Amino acid sequence: MQRVKRMMQQSGWTAMVAALVVLLVAMPLQGCVSQGQIAALTQTLGTSSANIATIEGNTQLAAQLLADTNAAVMAIDNWKTGTTTQNIVEALGIVQQDLNLIPATSQYTPLIDVAIATVQSILVLLPASSASTTPTIAHPTRVVSLGHPAPKTAGEFRKQWNAVCAKNAALAPAVIR
Repeated sequence: MQRVKRMMQQSGWTAMVAALVVLLVAMPLQGCVSQGQIAALTQTLGTSSANIATIEGNTQLAAQLLADTNAAVMAIDNWKTGTTTQNIVEALGIVQQDLNLIPATSQYTPLIDVAIATVQSILVLLPASSASTTPTIAHPTRVVSLGHPAPKTAGEFRKQWNAVCAKNAALAPAVIR
């Protein structure tokens, strides 16, 4: 063992191994969604959904969506690895309740479906913890099936949202720019 230690110290192996360990710990795994990406996705879905509430003349709901989304983003940003995700789950549950307040009869229903599916997708992306990953929703929720995977990044959300807008000219005011 002493011989291996001496060899590593003499040849600079220690520094290389230390650098490799730091890179592996600090660098997120390819294909995984980072905490920052989840926060950005949450912010994008909240802002876009609030825009719909504003377009429909419900400025109170728009303000509520923005405030509740900001609370969810704050919960995501403040979360530390190894701790419970319950605050995030609860905040996202409130955002989902807000989204359910936009009538299912609205012409914007397909966009709200994308937003609701995205909230559900974010809940799945959260690390497993001792907290329940199913938020308690006070109001009935919509059953959403997009027919394709829900977005996992703000870019994917924007792409899916704008694709829905492109299918119906009446949805043009809701396009994410």
